[in-house]
Amino acid sequence: MREMALELQACVPRTRVAALSTPRTNDPGTRFPTHSTPALNVGSPSWGDPKRLGDGASWTSWEPTSPAGPSREAASPAPSVDPLTSPEAPGHVRFSDPPPPPPVLDAAHDDLYALAKTYFDRANYHACAQLLDKQATLSDRARFLQVYAKLQIYESQLNDPGEGLAPLPYTEAGTSAAVPSPLTDLLEPLRAPQDPFLLFLKGVLLRKLHKRIEAMDCLLSSVQAFPYNWSAWKELDRTLDLKKGEREQILDLLPNSFMSVFFLEYSQRQSTQVDAAHLERIDALLAHFPDSVYLITSRAQSLYLHQELDEAADTFQQALALQPYRLEGISEYSNTLYVLDRADMLAQLVQQFAYVSDSPEVWCMRGNFYNQRSEHFRAVESFKQALRLDHECVAAWILLGHEYLELKNSHAAAEMYRRAIEINAHDYRPWHGLGQVYELNEAWSAAIDYYQQCAVIRPHDARMWASLGVCYERLGRRSSAIACFRRHLTCPLTQLESVEAITRLIELYEREGDTANATLYHCLLVQVVDQHVAHMDPSLAARFAFSYIVAARYDMGELDGTLYHSAQDKRLGRPARPTHPRGDLKRAHDYLQKVLLAGTDMTPLAEELLVKLAARQATES
Repeated sequence: MREMALELQACVPRTRVAALSTPRTNDPGTRFPTHSTPALNVGSPSWGDPKRLGDGASWTSWEPTSPAGPSREAASPAPSVDPLTSPEAPGHVRFSDPPPPPPVLDAAHDDLYALAKTYFDRANYHACAQLLDKQATLSDRARFLQVYAKLQIYESQLNDPGEGLAPLPYTEAGTSAAVPSPLTDLLEPLRAPQDPFLLFLKGVLLRKLHKRIEAMDCLLSSVQAFPYNWSAWKELDRTLDLKKGEREQILDLLPNSFMSVFFLEYSQRQSTQVDAAHLERIDALLAHFPDSVYLITSRAQSLYLHQELDEAADTFQQALALQPYRLEGISEYSNTLYVLDRADMLAQLVQQFAYVSDSPEVWCMRGNFYNQRSEHFRAVESFKQALRLDHECVAAWILLGHEYLELKNSHAAAEMYRRAIEINAHDYRPWHGLGQVYELNEAWSAAIDYYQQCAVIRPHDARMWASLGVCYERLGRRSSAIACFRRHLTCPLTQLESVEAITRLIELYEREGDTANATLYHCLLVQVVDQHVAHMDPSLAARFAFSYIVAARYDMGELDGTLYHSAQDKRLGRPARPTHPRGDLKRAHDYLQKVLLAGTDMTPLAEELLVKLAARQATES
C-alpha cells in the first residue's frame, strides 16, 4: 500500500520551483558535521602529537563542534581545500577536475527518492535503478541509491559466490587481473564525488576492481568527512596491507573522532593480532561505554582469538543477556561452544535463533551444530547457505574448508581456504588450514610455506611453530625442526604441551648425536613434570623413567663433559647450565626413588645408582 501511494504521488505533475535561500541554508547545523564528537580521555598523548598504533584508544585532544545532522538533500559541505587534490593530500590519487555544484532539486525528487527507496528495501533493485535512470538530475542520496542498486544487481547475477572476489591481495598477479566491465560502468557517475557516502561507494567499487590504493584514498576521504559510517571504516580496513605497515602509516590521516579508536580495535581483531594490549584497548572503551553490547561482543571475539575460550563463552553470554537476539558474534560464539564441547548450550543457541533464515552468522552456527552431530552433509549445506547470503563471509569459507577436510576432500578444502584468504589475507586461520591440507597430503614443503605465513601473522602462537617443526622433521631438516620447537617452548604453553615439545627436542638431539643438549632437555623435562605435579603419580614417573635416570646421573656427576646449547655456543666457549647446579645429590636421590616406585625396567639401574649414591654420601660425610 505504501509503495502504491508513493508511486501515485510521484506521478502528480508539479511546477518546478527552485529552492529559495534562507538564513538557515548556510547554517552548519543543517549539514553533515565536518568534525566528530569529543574524545575519550584515557590518558595518552594529544591528537596533535605523533600517533602510534599503541595509542589507538588514548587520543585526548579534541575540538568539538556544534552537534549537527544532515539536511534532507544537502550533501557534505564543499571544503575550502579538496582533500584529494590539495598538495597536502596523500600522493596516491589526484583528480584534476573540480566537482560540479550540487543540483537544485524540487519536491518531486523527494517523492521519486522515496519510491526508489521502497523498491530497494524490497530487494527490487532493477525497478529502483530503472526509476532513477530516467531522471536527468539526481541528488547525492539518490545517486547513491542508483549505483548501489546496480551493484546489488551485479553481485546477485554471479554464478559462483566467489566469482566476484579479487585475486590474492598484494600480489603482482592481482594488478593485472581482468576488470569486470559492469563495475567499471558503475564508476562513471562517481567521477569526482564530495558526498561522504558516494566516496564510500566509490571506494567499494575500486576495491572490487583491484584498485587498492585508490580505494583507500576514497575511503579515507569518506571517513574524514563523515566519521559515523561504520561500513566505510570496515571497507577501509580491507584495503590495508598490514605487511607494509599501512595501518600505522594512515594514523595521521584518520579523523579526530572516537570512531578512529573503534576502527583500530576492529582492524586488529580482523587481522587476528590480538594480545593483552588489544584487550586493554577494549577495556578502556568499555569504561566510557559500559553498556555497549558491540564492545562486549568484540571483547568476547578477541578472547576467542586469544584462545581464552572459557572467558570468551562467559562474555558472549553476557552480551546475549543484554540483547538476547543479537546476531553479531553468534558465529564465533558457536565456534567457542563447539571447541569447548558444550553440545547442550550449542543446541539451545540454535533453537533460540531458529526463526532467523537470512543471516550468514546463524547459518554458520547451524553448520557447527550439524558438524558436532557428525551430520557433515547438512553442515556443508548450512555453510553454503551462509555464503549465498554473504559471499564475503570469511568464517563461512573457513568452516566450509574444515568440513571438506573432515570429509577427506582435500581439493575442495584448499579451494575454500583460498577464497577466505582472498577476502582477508590477514586472518591466520585459512593459512593454517591450507598448511594442514598439504601436510595431510605429505606435501611438506608447501605446508611449510603456509605455516610460515601463519607464524608471521601470529608469531606468539605455539601451534604455528609446532606445525613448522613437524614438517621440517618430516623433511629431515632436523636443525630447522629444533629451532622451531625451541621457539615453540618460548610461547605460552600448558604443561602437557611443554612436555611434548621437550620430548620432541630430546628425540631430535639424540638423532643428531648431540647427547649434551639431549641431557639438558632431559633435566628440563623432569623439572617441568615435578613443578606441575604435587604428588608424583607412579604411572607418570614410569613414562619419564629414562629422563629421571639421566637427570640423576647428571646430578651425580656421571655424565662428564661440558654441555652446550648449540655448536655456536661451543665455539664461543659458552657452556650451558641447567636451572639447578650440577652436584645436587639430594635431588638425584629423589629422582631415583621415583623410578623405584614406578616399577619399570629401569628399576635395576635405579637401585645400582642408589647404591653408588649412598657410598658417595657416606664418603663425603
